[in-house]
Amino acid sequence: MTLNVSEWSLARAEKDYRGIRKTVMEFENANLPNCPTCGGGDTASVTVGIVGRSMYLSQATTKALLIPNGPKPGEFYCNACKEFYS
Repeated sequence: MTLNVSEWSLARAEKDYRGIRKTVMEFENANLPNCPTCGGGDTASVTVGIVGRSMYLSQATTKALLIPNGPKPGEFYCNACKEFYS
């Protein structure tokens, strides 16, 4: 597990977004499907909307991708080949 934020940052975010640590860890520990295009496992679950909590979540872990507007182009996103898929 490798987060994109420090423990200090996560603790600070917890003050603003109660329960964010648990949510970040759920995403970080999620078993997501491999990319059907390249077969890679560096994938993320796609979330729509821009609110502080979602923005922090997307910043903290590579397993959550935030896009500003819907509809979602796919349920998942490959960080390696930059493709959306369902």
